[in-house]
Amino acid sequence: MTNPAAGKPPAGEYRVGYGKPPEKSRFRKGQSGNPGGRPPGITAGRAKKLALKEAYRMVRVREGDRVVCVPALGAILRSLVALAAKGNAPAQRFVYEMVREIEQQELAVQAATDTKDTKDCTMSEPELVRRIVWILSGRASRLSGSDLT
Repeated sequence: MTNPAAGKPPAGEYRVGYGKPPEKSRFRKGQSGNPGGRPPGITAGRAKKLALKEAYRMVRVREGDRVVCVPALGAILRSLVALAAKGNAPAQRFVYEMVREIEQQELAVQAATDTKDTKDCTMSEPELVRRIVWILSGRASRLSGSDLT
């Protein structure tokens, strides 16, 4: 067992205790103490993905006497518009600005599309005549309108 003169266990025996883990559970030489590394924290990309996931998560909302499922973002907007309709000034300003901004963006997109469409839709007179004749010949009635372009 132990050698009372030296106070140490004999060569084949190892005493497990505080600060002395079993040999099987000790770190191997050359191996890190944390081979998997630190667990990942929340990064900007993961935070954005989580925010979008929560914004589009379906929630149940009572609408009159029935319950409907809408995305969480839709429920928030409904609540905000209802609050603005009741007279809450900050909510009214926010809703007004939001709607105005969306309308401006849509007008800009529409204006860009209109100028693009007028450039793309110009066709020569013979092409226009060919299409009119094709429509009047009755073949167009068998096909959808999208085949004309």
